[in-house]
Amino acid sequence: MQSNSQSQQPLFEAPEPEKEEAQFLTIGALAKLCDVTVRTLRYYEEMDLIGPVKRSSGKYRLYNHHSLKRINAVLALQGLNFSLDEILKVLGPYSKSRNFTKEEQIAQTRDSLSQQKHFIHDKITQLTTLNADIEHRLDLLDKVCSPCLDTDPHASCSETCSFLEVHN
Repeated sequence: MQSNSQSQQPLFEAPEPEKEEAQFLTIGALAKLCDVTVRTLRYYEEMDLIGPVKRSSGKYRLYNHHSLKRINAVLALQGLNFSLDEILKVLGPYSKSRNFTKEEQIAQTRDSLSQQKHFIHDKITQLTTLNADIEHRLDLLDKVCSPCLDTDPHASCSETCSFLEVHN
């Protein structure tokens, strides 16, 4: 039974190209949604992080909501200080992901998320170690510089400070 809705296509009739293309985003629209430049998206495409889902009748790159999700994943990983090469290892190349069955895509997504979790765990470990090192250095600085402050609370460590090497 067919409703009176104009958005529903009659059976066995191909959708009009304009309506079909309206489901997709141009690279400019996608860049605006992601708050990045078109050049950034083209660079991601060169690295095989993303790619157009199809081309319009005018040969423009067209993207869908999966493209938006993938770009958001790239941006999130960059926010965690992952390099683009590391992100490519985690997400896998875009070109290889296009020919998978639904089950293979789910398995690939599961593997990708596991890799992301592993990379994030490693980054957390590195940052925790770095944070502990900074805390240690601050403690040492407080202990070493206390003679300067005890002698003259308004003094700034200058060339006469016997602990100058600690400050540099």
